[in-house]
Formats: sequence, C-alpha cells, structure tokens
Amino acid sequence: MNLTRIYTWIASVGLLLQGTSTLLARLVPAVDQAIPQLLVQTQMIPSHSLLHIASGVVGLYALRRPRGTFWFALLFGAFYLGLALAGSLAGGTFGLGLQPFDHPFHLVLGGAGLLAAAIDTIFSKRREHQP
Repeated sequence: MNLTRIYTWIASVGLLLQGTSTLLARLVPAVDQAIPQLLVQTQMIPSHSLLHIASGVVGLYALRRPRGTFWFALLFGAFYLGLALAGSLAGGTFGLGLQPFDHPFHLVLGGAGLLAAAIDTIFSKRREHQP
C-alpha cells in the first residue's frame, strides 16, 4: 500500500490546478470574466495562488524520488496542519489572504498527509517483519 503516493498525486494536481486557475483569473481579466465565481468563491490573492503552485510543483518532484512521496506527505502535511492551527487560533492571514474557510481545508489536507505517512510507515514495518 502506498497512500503517500496517492496523497501526493491528488494534493499536487489539485493544488496546481487551483493555484494556476486563480492566478490566471487575477492576472488575465478575460479569465476572470469567463469564470467570475472562481475568485468570488475562493477570494485567492496571488501570494496564496503561488504557494499552491509551488506546493504542487514540489509534490510532482517528490513523485520522482524514491522516498519523496513519504517526505512530501509528512512535511507538507505538518506544514498545512500547522498553518490551519495557527490560522484558526491566531486568525492571521500570514500575507496569504487566508479566509476562515481555508483553515478547515488546510486541516483536512494536512491531516490526510500525516495519516498517509503514518499508515505507510506501519505497513512497511509489518512487511519487514513478515517471514
């Protein structure tokens, strides 16, 4: 079982699509006019879109490394979980224009990464101990 690989694919592609689409909507008026609800619903600002794009690119790179998906799920998961907790407790936007609805999303995405890393670790240790 390789949940960290599945997690990395889903997170990376989702973040790249979301970050790219919202950044394009901010920078290209025709895109915003074609999909006006995109920015209305997400309220994304360029720095937040760029963070999603960078995270997605790092995830795609991790898919090419032997233990890359494990480390991506663990570190990215911890980062997003920390961002969710800090945002919820401090209420700060951290220069990313975070909205109240972002914190639960970051909590779920971060928690899923940590859970995937934990489950893969448990299963890999069980395989090592099997005769």
